[in-house]
Amino acid sequence: MKILVIATWYPHDENPAEAPFNAEHVEAIRGQGHQVRVIHVRLGTALAMPGTANGEWEGVPVRRVRSDPRHPASVLACERLLAREMAWADVVHTMAFSAILLALPAWGARTAAGRGRPWVHTEHWNGVVNPASVSPLWDRLAGLRHVLRFPHVVTGVTGQLAAEMQRFARPHAARVVPCVVKGRGPVAASVFGTPLRLVAVGGLIARKRPLAAIETVAWLRDHGTDVYLTWVGDGPQRAECGALVSKLNLADRVVLAGSVRPAKVAEYLSAADLFFLPTAQENFFTSAAEALAAGRPVVATRVGGFSDYADMSNSRLVEEVTPEVLGEAVLEAADAFRNVPADDIAAPIRSRFAPAAVGALLDEAYAAAIARA
Repeated sequence: MKILVIATWYPHDENPAEAPFNAEHVEAIRGQGHQVRVIHVRLGTALAMPGTANGEWEGVPVRRVRSDPRHPASVLACERLLAREMAWADVVHTMAFSAILLALPAWGARTAAGRGRPWVHTEHWNGVVNPASVSPLWDRLAGLRHVLRFPHVVTGVTGQLAAEMQRFARPHAARVVPCVVKGRGPVAASVFGTPLRLVAVGGLIARKRPLAAIETVAWLRDHGTDVYLTWVGDGPQRAECGALVSKLNLADRVVLAGSVRPAKVAEYLSAADLFFLPTAQENFFTSAAEALAAGRPVVATRVGGFSDYADMSNSRLVEEVTPEVLGEAVLEAADAFRNVPADDIAAPIRSRFAPAAVGALLDEAYAAAIARA
């Protein structure tokens, strides 16, 4: 089939790390033998992009177009492009909530003229599940989620997200299609030596709670555990984190590694014993899934749909965010998984979230949308 992907977030030259999960879903679609075109609509961007830009990303044809509400001509040009591309497609597939709003005028006009297309929407965004966690403004505007009723099928990357989407979607339209998680190379054996090595992968932002992670390292040290934390990622709390590390005399136990390329992230995961991140809110929690795919058990807070795959067989999830509760969870995980082969942790994740497995679920979503259209 011919699949038209419309996304408001997609990797590009200025930011190759933007929304890799969308590009990975596209890879999974292509792996099922479908032709794919991507329209990357850049909302209100100030980046120079005269007219439309044509090219490829990892072998996929990508056309990038700006749509800026401050410039109505750009909005009209974008809608004309989407309408033309929909004529080519067998199925329209939007990715990211804002893409629904962009696709709706062109799709609605074609549908009213009897030339509609089956429509699948895929969502990753936490703002659909928990609007208040995004901003007070979005919390007030969250009624816009009713536009989820237009696609014939909506998919969420976790059961929690799909259940919330179903509240706004057509009857029985929501289903789970997870993110793609690819193991990077062979699984390295765990060590669980001294010191106990922890790794976190995420931004140094309040939502990821890096300060709580640092305080937990201090608690573990003060209670007799030789422990070392590497935090991979950067953000506005870097200076505050550095100050707390100094205040708690943890300079020899906490390293803020900054942002690194994906291949380097895999190296950090393989060098650790446990993945530890006391995050405040997640949906799929890709970094945790990647840790499990590397054979590294997860210690985290129970705050999102990632409990679809993170359970007692591979993780320890806690309700409270205190150094004591988090520290005890780290110690419990170390005891529970010390003698579990890393391959036993990794294999179920690598199989469940492989491109072929995710692609098969997307095929089922397309078939359902075609039947409903």
